[in-house]
Amino acid sequence: MTDSLIAVCCAAALTLLLKSAVGLARAGGTDPSAEARSVTSALYGCGIAVLALGLFITLT
Repeated sequence: MTDSLIAVCCAAALTLLLKSAVGLARAGGTDPSAEARSVTSALYGCGIAVLALGLFITLT
């Protein structure tokens, strides 16, 4: 059960980080709101990654 929870958290974090990387590549510097959305996604992805690391350390 805990392994699947950690795997789901890692997959969510990687998805958000990939989404933000693609968004930053497409933004091109002309639309600040697109860059802000990408940075927000990256921050959420990092937060979920830290949560997954905490779960891994705590539960294993």
